[in-house]
Amino acid sequence: MLKIKDYVKVKSIAEAYELNQKKSACVLGGMIWLKMGNRNVSTAIDLSGLGLDTVQEREDEFYIGCMTTLRDLEMNRPLNEFTQGAVKESLRHIVGVQFRNCATVGGSVFGRYGFSDVLTMLLALDTWVELHQAGRIPLPEFVNQKKDRYSGGGDREKNAIKDRLSQPEKFRDRFSRSYLRGLADRRRDKNCNRRKTGTRYGGGRSGRNSYGIRRDVPEGKKGGCSEVCGIYGGAHVFWKQYARIRRVPETYRKGTDEESVGITGRDQSMNLSFWLNGEYRHEEVEPDTMLLDFLREKGCYSVKCGCETSNCGLCTVLMDGKPVLSCSVPALRAEGKKIVTLEGMQKEAEEFGSFLADEGAEQCGFCNPGFIMNIFAMEQELSDPTEEKIKEYLAGNLCRCSGFVGQTRSIK
Repeated sequence: MLKIKDYVKVKSIAEAYELNQKKSACVLGGMIWLKMGNRNVSTAIDLSGLGLDTVQEREDEFYIGCMTTLRDLEMNRPLNEFTQGAVKESLRHIVGVQFRNCATVGGSVFGRYGFSDVLTMLLALDTWVELHQAGRIPLPEFVNQKKDRYSGGGDREKNAIKDRLSQPEKFRDRFSRSYLRGLADRRRDKNCNRRKTGTRYGGGRSGRNSYGIRRDVPEGKKGGCSEVCGIYGGAHVFWKQYARIRRVPETYRKGTDEESVGITGRDQSMNLSFWLNGEYRHEEVEPDTMLLDFLREKGCYSVKCGCETSNCGLCTVLMDGKPVLSCSVPALRAEGKKIVTLEGMQKEAEEFGSFLADEGAEQCGFCNPGFIMNIFAMEQELSDPTEEKIKEYLAGNLCRCSGFVGQTRSIK
């Protein structure tokens, strides 16, 4: 269970860097992996107000902010034109649209996940990482560095990725399947070679991770996820990797610098102002409350919890018109946002519900609210989509009752 004592929406990278020097502090990315861990966070550092969520096309490079979502990167036309669609192809099958609207580029790069399609694509380019203290370093060098919050060489989500593209012809062959497949295979082989077999995995589990893949402890290691996984650890290893706890500085614990910190303590609620289904609301919320739980507390029972792993889409709501997984969004990120649930679209939902019933797609109905919310988002974003586009857009919504044949007919 993730517990957050204080939540800080910082006003500068320098402020975030200073707060992040404490081991129990944590910079928030997309929250996809973090919220599934068992961790006590003294200070959650939110970078969402720093304008680091854009892709800028410059004369000789693309400058990608660390808080840019995978969906925004996927839909960036100039970047996709340059890479002949390779960037979009590397992203469009990652779970679903709602997931990609939450996950960030910075989180994907910092995680150094061995299974990351994002990292594979960026490694195929002449990509550099810009850090607050360490400056620019090549991405391959960054990937092989030990994670380090102190020198600026590994501060989570603090990096901006710079693709140096002054010699485009140099990279054209890197967008082929053979090149990318070989790159992924080399990363996989390197991952496997880092481990010795014959010893028990030290994370309190048996020798297999949550995906059923064996991950053995290198010789001489007896436990401790941060020691065991190196830079290529599995997902559940990453969740546990930063579970150390230290006291937060007195200034922030007591909330004496409220203008800078923007919080009080975990024992006291924080103020949240936002729009819910067209109505302006001013509420109090605990720092570690997720948007899913907060909305249900306010009577939005159409928002449901299904998988708790950011995969099923049952908790889908619209945030400023974009579908997001409310189970992975901190409630405090809704500050100033427009949140829409099925309760705010009753007429449209009733109409589409009749289509579902007519096509025999209405069975248990548990997944329908999140499914319908994503359909509304698709209707706003896509114009006359093909059946293939429909299936791709709705890949993040799971239904255990059917194969989506009836649902697809309903949509069409």
